[in-house]
Amino acid sequence: MKFLISAAGTGGHVFPALEFGKECIKNNHEVIWIGTKTGIEKRVVPHNIKLLTIPMSGFRGKNLILKIISLIGLIASIFKSIFYLQKNKIDYVVCFGGYISLPVGLSAWICRKPLFLHEQNAIMGTSNNALKKFSKIIFLGFSINEPFTKKMMLVGNPIRQSKDSASVTQQHESPRVYVTGGSQGSEFINKNIPKALNSLNIPLEVKHQCGKGKSQGVKELYSSNISVEVEEFYNSPHEEILWSDFIISRAGALSLSEAISLKRGSVIIPLPSAIDNHQLLNAINIVDLDMGLMHEESESLESLSSKLEKVIKNKLYEQWSNKESNLDHFQAARRMLSSILKF
Repeated sequence: MKFLISAAGTGGHVFPALEFGKECIKNNHEVIWIGTKTGIEKRVVPHNIKLLTIPMSGFRGKNLILKIISLIGLIASIFKSIFYLQKNKIDYVVCFGGYISLPVGLSAWICRKPLFLHEQNAIMGTSNNALKKFSKIIFLGFSINEPFTKKMMLVGNPIRQSKDSASVTQQHESPRVYVTGGSQGSEFINKNIPKALNSLNIPLEVKHQCGKGKSQGVKELYSSNISVEVEEFYNSPHEEILWSDFIISRAGALSLSEAISLKRGSVIIPLPSAIDNHQLLNAINIVDLDMGLMHEESESLESLSSKLEKVIKNKLYEQWSNKESNLDHFQAARRMLSSILKF
């Protein structure tokens, strides 16, 4: 079978699509990818997946001129996507959200090709919301913040299978904490987490991922009783998650999915500027699963310290690591492929 995948721009859309594509290839299916000329997909899509591009750009949050350009690009992208679908004789179209998915999804509907959507966050994105009535299945990474319909299927977020998914770290005396603000880093996390952990006056081991160009002075913020390693970026963050007892992070869908699947709880600090406040809803989802605590930036530093103290002194992280999750995100791609092939 021939699968056409659409995902572009950011890792939040591209990496789940990549894992699904790998699952298709592993099962001897052909994969074609529609992306853009400037997105991260240009770097990460492997040679055994044919990468095609369309002139689509984002619409939301842009000025009037860029919105007009986006609308023109939408029309051109629909025609180009129709051409790709017909030329390559595609059997299934799978869209992973973001602006790129709108023209690809509409072209699938026009060409009468089975359309499937994947939503990574706890709220439907703009493109997925527009396309949902045309889709066969809406695959969900988390429980969604709207009524669950018969089209929806909770499968988790496709994430890279780690070589070692054991839930137990090596024996260590001090609690271990992995701190991350995502690939870009977070100024709020870089400034406030050292202060909050220092205030506990507890010996700790910390690995802190601070973001490119943001390492200056972060290590010096930690007190002497905290053994800390500061890196701009970790190439294999699942290793740091497994090393840790719990993580402190933003509420990106993929990082939270990986933490859950590796049986690590989180102290989650949602990015307040996230579109549709999706990080807050992702965080609430994790709290509802009893796999973490949430702290909003508008709360005080004392409140953050209190939550971290609760996790460490009450050893909440041990409860989290022993908790059986009802959703293994490592199996999401397999679940998706199995369901699609029934059509």
